[in-house]
Amino acid sequence: MRTGYLEAQAGVSSLTGAYTRLEGGARLRQNLGLFGFAEANQRERMAGAGVRWTFGG
Repeated sequence: MRTGYLEAQAGVSSLTGAYTRLEGGARLRQNLGLFGFAEANQRERMAGAGVRWTFGG
């Protein structure tokens, strides 16, 4: 069961001004997924990756 997502955001922060964020990911198994993101504002740029593990009933 592989599914994916893509999310884009744009907004304004009182601390850093305007920002944009892009995140995308894929679910590899029912409870395990990988994702990556990039975010930019007037002062800095960030990027990263992670793993999402969901659990519970």
